[in-house]
Amino acid sequence: MARFLKGIVGAYSGKVGSVVGSSWRSVDYVKSLPKFTGKKATNGQIAQRTKFALAVAFLSPIKDLLNLGYSDKLQGKATGYNKALQAVLSNGISGVYPSLEIDYSKVVISKGALSNLMGVAWAEINAGELELSWSPEINKFNAFADDSVVLLMYNRTKNFFSIMESGTRLDATLSLPLPASYSGDTLEGWIFTGHRDGVKTSLSYYLGQLVLA
Repeated sequence: MARFLKGIVGAYSGKVGSVVGSSWRSVDYVKSLPKFTGKKATNGQIAQRTKFALAVAFLSPIKDLLNLGYSDKLQGKATGYNKALQAVLSNGISGVYPSLEIDYSKVVISKGALSNLMGVAWAEINAGELELSWSPEINKFNAFADDSVVLLMYNRTKNFFSIMESGTRLDATLSLPLPASYSGDTLEGWIFTGHRDGVKTSLSYYLGQLVLA
């Protein structure tokens, strides 16, 4: 793929012969069409495609959250979704094809220089009531009292994500009701903090698995 400068007639898009012109983020590119082959895909290729499909299916519903989670200026220009996808493909899938599954403990939903919460724990304190607690430690460098606390829950039983952002670092606790339909379901959880400027975040922390009563 080649990058090119616009001539007197400007850049072009679409197919012309064996090449295709396109533009991404105001940069124009030209690339050749892929060569079609009648060769059967190898087991390794099929396994890699399966991993990719599995990672995309899991992360796509939370694309906006991932873009926020990786918005820290230290993370470069790639989108948060693409960074999270690469992280899952590299470390977040366990098993041997065809028995592949997401390793939730290796999923990273945010990454940045802000300090995450200390002493984090979550539990179902009453039927249908979830409590998240942490130590409200602050400093003047990377842990501020008004940092937002972002909780991501994934209901494995129902294949459903929930996002909570109603607490701050200084609150030390967050309580939330769960739908009655969640009874007996299995949850996976992650937490991270976000700065008031909207562009600083912490490395996410995996809360672990929680089986509801």
